[in-house]
Amino acid sequence: MVDKSSPLFDFTPYLVQREEVIALIREFASHHAFRSAAVEELELDEDFYRRPLRPEDLEFLKFMKPVPAAHVSRLPSLATQRLLMSLNEVAVARLPRADEAGEFARFDAFYGERNQVLGARIRPFLEHYGFTFVGNEAQRGETAASYVERLRDVIAQEKAFWAEMFALLMRNDYLVEGLRFIMIQRWSHAPSRRVAVERAVASGYFDSVAAEDRPDVASQACDPLLERVAAFVGVTRREHSYWQFYLPTSMAKSNLLYALGSRPDRAFALLGAAFVAEAEAMAFNAALAKACPHLVAPGSANADPASAADALVARFARALAQVERRFGAEGLFRVGQGLGAGQKLAERARWDLGEQLKWLSSIDRYIAFAEKIDRRIEAECPGIDRETFIEPRDMCSTTHVHNDHRLVVIRSSAPQGTIQMHFWGNLGMRLEMREGDKVLIPDGRLHGSTVLCEECTYDQPIIPDEWIAGLLDEQCAPATAAA
Repeated sequence: MVDKSSPLFDFTPYLVQREEVIALIREFASHHAFRSAAVEELELDEDFYRRPLRPEDLEFLKFMKPVPAAHVSRLPSLATQRLLMSLNEVAVARLPRADEAGEFARFDAFYGERNQVLGARIRPFLEHYGFTFVGNEAQRGETAASYVERLRDVIAQEKAFWAEMFALLMRNDYLVEGLRFIMIQRWSHAPSRRVAVERAVASGYFDSVAAEDRPDVASQACDPLLERVAAFVGVTRREHSYWQFYLPTSMAKSNLLYALGSRPDRAFALLGAAFVAEAEAMAFNAALAKACPHLVAPGSANADPASAADALVARFARALAQVERRFGAEGLFRVGQGLGAGQKLAERARWDLGEQLKWLSSIDRYIAFAEKIDRRIEAECPGIDRETFIEPRDMCSTTHVHNDHRLVVIRSSAPQGTIQMHFWGNLGMRLEMREGDKVLIPDGRLHGSTVLCEECTYDQPIIPDEWIAGLLDEQCAPATAAA
């Protein structure tokens, strides 16, 4: 049994504030920097002050039940993590790019008192809403040796996942495109993770552990191999230029470190979570070196991942011994809470990323699935629940997810062969859709679109789980982490 007597996150006390805080959330998201994206904003050109939150979603999100582990890819999680990433970083200084017209005004507006105060007021509500599903994995009385084995398990699970994922991408002839999406999740988030931890270190959070035995998030994030791979796949702009392609779980890993690093009473938990962040990065870098050997510099640290993993685990064991010696079982338990939270979130992030890459790398199969489902709808259930949209030229749908399985079916009658919509789920993806074209979007898959004709009418039938269970079982090479 896990120990829930001192949870890291508990949304229950915040329910009484719900109506008041929702109004503040909407007020925060109404800032000009957070408006939905325009057509030309698929990439944000290194604009740190621009974060398309898709604030219209906040008009119907109720924030009643906290996000459960099974729903980390759904809209409440995506909206929450986007909000947290935005408000966390109104405390991260990015100076204006130049003395250009309007730049200082945008700089002042983003960092102004309005965003600072509103962010501080809504942060606890959002963190407890978005993270109640983690932080309950440790148990009082669990030994340091048990926690060490947990960290070893994180490394093993990450290595297995990446080996299987790279194999899938190569089988599906999607390695470069898949790497592009992966680097957006990892390379583009590295500065945020580094800031969250290093700021806490400067505030004394890790003073219980000798400097040489602390987690090292920065050096793993700065591995030269990551920079070379990012350049190779075209992910060359600074954070957060690729904002629209961030998965909710990728943002959550940064936001968890921010959440723990902004509360001194969570100092021990941050220690455990930061070791998991380092372990994740180390396992990924090792898998990346194996998948892209031509990009590995001779004599680099990636050459011996096994010894690097042993060194990390040994360092963690020494850190635990120091905490236990000075702070006893309670200190050890609190480190374990952070370790468990990081471990649980890492598992959910593997699943989320794996499902997105399976979908993207075999989109032709999901087009074929859509054709089968559409025929079944016409034959068996023509009145199935559906939403119909009529959108003008240049209408851009900021990337989003649905809480159900949907088709996109282009219905409008433009001149024959006219491309009516570009549909995407990855940087550089442009699925051309004409009248009659269809694609299946599984529950929780990040996507967006742009209308290219004068007016586009399309349906989104909502598909029952049981209709597509058999179709999705046909998908080969499932990700290692199950939902």
